[in-house]
Amino acid sequence: MNHSSFSLTLEQQFQMRLIEESAQQMSREQMQEILVQIARQSMVKDNVIRELMKGCLI
Repeated sequence: MNHSSFSLTLEQQFQMRLIEESAQQMSREQMQEILVQIARQSMVKDNVIRELMKGCLI
């Protein structure tokens, strides 16, 4: 497995910097809401990947 595939691309690093700057201006309530949304999206992504893996003939 290529461990460099676990690193962020240059574009993703730039996006992270923008997120960090935006986070500094958010209220606690806004951050909590976003955290819950991110957790939900992560779970949905996991479900999508799981379903796609079921369809693969490995």
